Amino acid sequence: MQHQFIPKIVPKEGEEDRSHTPVQQNGTIWYTYWSKTEQSTGAGATNRDPGCEISINLGNYATVFQAEITAISACAQEMTRRSYTNKRIQIISDSQVALKALGAVEIHSQVVKDCMDSLTQLAEHNSITLKWMRGHQGHEGNERADSLAKKGAEVPLIWPEPACSLAYRTARRVMKDLLSGKHISYWAKVPGLRHSRMFIGEPSWDKRCGEEEETSLHILCECPALAPIRYSNFGAITIEPKEVADAPLETVLKFL
Repeated sequence: MQHQFIPKIVPKEGEEDRSHTPVQQNGTIWYTYWSKTEQSTGAGATNRDPGCEISINLGNYATVFQAEITAISACAQEMTRRSYTNKRIQIISDSQVALKALGAVEIHSQVVKDCMDSLTQLAEHNSITLKWMRGHQGHEGNERADSLAKKGAEVPLIWPEPACSLAYRTARRVMKDLLSGKHISYWAKVPGLRHSRMFIGEPSWDKRCGEEEETSLHILCECPALAPIRYSNFGAITIEPKEVADAPLETVLKFL
């Protein structure tokens, strides 16, 4: 899928972020954030003027990436609902991965397409800039959005799961959970095998993303929660094992 509206994204790759974000004349600034617990995922957004706070529960199956995109989409939908016109809009996110996806020429995710549709509609009568800001640096708007995302993850989900489309890796994890549950149930019913039970344990899922088993391969190459750090050190969101082997030891240690 391709889109016509290309959002302005700052800072550009390689530039430093700035903690101070001034409100331009006839402008408004929104801050977005995400939260993921073992039970649920939340998205949050807030702005300075006029005051508005958004908390969304995305259920247990939503990924961090989907929460980040949903928070941005919620901002656009709220501003459209409020009939914003001739505004200079800044939407602040700590996710380079989300902004990179929104700035891409081609779209491969339904949640990204839905967000782009909302931004495109809003951009018909407004100027939109998506800006990256490093998270947890004590900025009031950023910290408030973080609190709203955590609140979203805590409130009960009012519709059936899944709350949003399943990511491929999430669907794979759900199937693994189902098969693993059946395996453990069968394993418990088999008599004997005392020594085998001592050495074969249950799988341990990565608490950072909740999507895959916590293996070295997953942490180094695939975990979406570590995508910004991986991109900063290796220059890519996901990498192959050979790229880790060929990378300087200093780069690997810095990632870890």
